[in-house]
Amino acid sequence: MENSRKATEQEMEVLTFLNSLRESGQINMFGAAPYIEDTFEVERAEAVRLLTLWMKNFNEEGDYQTIQNC
Repeated sequence: MENSRKATEQEMEVLTFLNSLRESGQINMFGAAPYIEDTFEVERAEAVRLLTLWMKNFNEEGDYQTIQNC
């Protein structure tokens, strides 16, 4: 894949968390950034970056070893 790279451990953890959050049906995923901020203690900009990364790379299997950059 062009423009792909190995995900960091934190990215894999957050992307997997977002899959679980989506499956729970608790929220509209466009509003997930505050959940990332609170759960992973990151700044708003990083939470938005991670959410965007998840949206670009979403897969139901949760395989996030290799991801596409935003």
